[in-house]
Amino acid sequence: CDPATGCVFTPITCNDNDACTDDSCDPSTGCVFEPITCNDNDACTDDSCDPSTGCVFTPITCNDNDACTEDSCDPSTGCVFTPIMCNDYDECTEDRCDPATGCVFTPITCNDNDACTDDSCDPSTGCVFTPITCNDNDACTDDSCDPATGCVFEPITCNDQDECTTDRCDPASGC
Repeated sequence: CDPATGCVFTPITCNDNDACTDDSCDPSTGCVFEPITCNDNDACTDDSCDPSTGCVFTPITCNDNDACTEDSCDPSTGCVFTPIMCNDYDECTEDRCDPATGCVFTPITCNDNDACTDDSCDPSTGCVFTPITCNDNDACTDDSCDPATGCVFEPITCNDQDECTTDRCDPASGC
């Protein structure tokens, strides 16, 4: 009470010096310190409150420790782990992904277990089995190929069934 003016009603200051509360005054109860909600509606942040500075939105780290995924964050859903495609576009490799190391491109073995083919690999089409030519350039052999052993050069028999001739074979011209 001020003797000169009468009753004085000085407003009080409700301040708890905590940036994490909304400070107000209720005429019937006094100071009110309501906790604030720190939510930026971003699933890619960890929301918290620091009493000296207020809301803190710390970016989260999306890492599943899997080298076979691309790690990212979608603000509406959170961490996203998208599988990566391991494809070197080489038909001569087997493509796969190892979670520890990432993409692995293992050369394939082109082997048809046929000694009558030359086995190779074309990066655009894959295994190629080219027939080999068995030719010893000797007219005195019958040239063929056995899938198990390869080229076979069987001597031919020069016999005209005439006792009056000497039968022989010339490698250049045959019988």
